[in-house]
Amino acid sequence: MKKLIFICLLASLTSLHGYAQYSMDFGVSLGASNYLGEIGGNTGEAKPFIMDMKLKQTSFGIGGFYRYNFTRSVAAKLTINYARISGADSLSNEPTRIARNLSFRTDLLEFSLLGEFTFFSFNDMSRRSKSRVDFSTYVTAGVGILMYYPYAQHDGKWYYLRPLATEGIENVYDETAIVIPFGLGANFTFNRKMRLGFEMVYRFTNTDYLDDVSTDYAYDSELPFEESAIFANRSAEAYARGNADLPNQDFYRPGARRGNPDRNDGYLFAQVSLSYYISKGNSFGRSRYKSVISRRKKRTKF
Repeated sequence: MKKLIFICLLASLTSLHGYAQYSMDFGVSLGASNYLGEIGGNTGEAKPFIMDMKLKQTSFGIGGFYRYNFTRSVAAKLTINYARISGADSLSNEPTRIARNLSFRTDLLEFSLLGEFTFFSFNDMSRRSKSRVDFSTYVTAGVGILMYYPYAQHDGKWYYLRPLATEGIENVYDETAIVIPFGLGANFTFNRKMRLGFEMVYRFTNTDYLDDVSTDYAYDSELPFEESAIFANRSAEAYARGNADLPNQDFYRPGARRGNPDRNDGYLFAQVSLSYYISKGNSFGRSRYKSVISRRKKRTKF
């Protein structure tokens, strides 16, 4: 399935390139990233969807994109994004999470194909100005491939968690996942050349291991390395701090629940973008001016 999606992304890039002389824009994006999973979270017990996100876990993301406009309302966009997400149980005020004491940071590299449907537009907002400004809002959704690399820190050193098999050697996960982006965006287009945009898109995934946490605490016999035991269960570090409000330490014994395999992880991008917009050869970008020019060329009959 992942190979099929990757092939479709390449095929889409090739087919859209053939129409590039008509209506497209290339751009870069920069913004914030956050994640929804097992680690950290908002106040109280775990909540569904973005209500469990914590602002202190916000990190950064950068990207680039190529967009082709089929009509004034429909467009397709190929994107590449690099971002970092992170989380720490120590940021929560929920005793069970504080006692679990897990943390991570994960680097993400995502390739996606998205469709855009413009549901509202306001053309030439500055009619009395020499500069033309168009405004539009759109809904976007698509599919993509994600490569992700979770790390955790111990004694000042960062360790790549996947090969450590922190939930047992039988639960080693893939480094790639499928993502389903869905969100909203808005664009300001200046003089039909430059676009300033804002987009907020949530990414659903088919993995529960963006944070290296999903199922149960592993037994020592299931852990392949000495470092595996360090990162598999870090509750002892929390209890060593002497917090009397923590639950019974038996909740963190081997075989007990470590994560929640019933919900996959996801992440959110909020990005500002700047792109150079090309529109020539069709009516998409020139229809308003073509009618004016054609009227001027007609000879007046007496």
